[in-house]
Amino acid sequence: MIAPHIVWKIKADCYRLFMLSKQDQMQYHPKMTELLQAALEPVNLFYTTLLAMVLLYWLSVMLGALDISALDFDLDTADADVDADLHGGGSWLAGVLHFFNFGRLPFMVVMSVVVLAAWCLAILGNYYIGQHTWGFALATFLPIIFASLVLAKLITAPLVPLFAHLDGTVQEVDYIGQVCQIRLPANAEKFGQAEVQIDGDWLLIHVKTETQEMALRSGEQALVVGKTPDGRYYLVRRLEDDKD
Repeated sequence: MIAPHIVWKIKADCYRLFMLSKQDQMQYHPKMTELLQAALEPVNLFYTTLLAMVLLYWLSVMLGALDISALDFDLDTADADVDADLHGGGSWLAGVLHFFNFGRLPFMVVMSVVVLAAWCLAILGNYYIGQHTWGFALATFLPIIFASLVLAKLITAPLVPLFAHLDGTVQEVDYIGQVCQIRLPANAEKFGQAEVQIDGDWLLIHVKTETQEMALRSGEQALVVGKTPDGRYYLVRRLEDDKD
């Protein structure tokens, strides 16, 4: 049997621990509320909206609705288009973007760091220096964007060799002609997901059917027969229909 004085000591220690945690909550809760209020200030709302869009994008990537390279674009092609429009005066744009690691990394990887850095700089600058005035916010907009680009370049620089290595070693898998197992229902309007076994590994791909009448349910087997015109999804047919 535990001695009464030991029980009382345990109770006293638990009470002090509880009161300490309550004091910590009272200390940090106002700070979090203050941060939220600062983020929703009109002078910071532009940066907060961009950050929310970035978070929504990465949530979509994690859920499989978007690919990490969904918003990528070819800088060389874009530069050629600008050159054609401006008679050779647009080549500097591609050089600037490459300097800040656009084109070397997935677009949204760099842009996410830029947006997060800009949000932090805006929140801190407007709070400690600008006192939430529109004049200060407008005057610091371009400096904040430039500083965010520089910070993004420094932060993402270690990732450039990694992605360059991946681009040089990972070969694109040819799924056309492969049999797949439907995991999420697919039709001609709404894409689904299917698993394809390649060299013993199960790989997940986004799929659509050629017509609404050829819609596939989860668990059905299908054959990958091509890609959509935009190249984002693979076209599949029910395996029995293809045999017929």
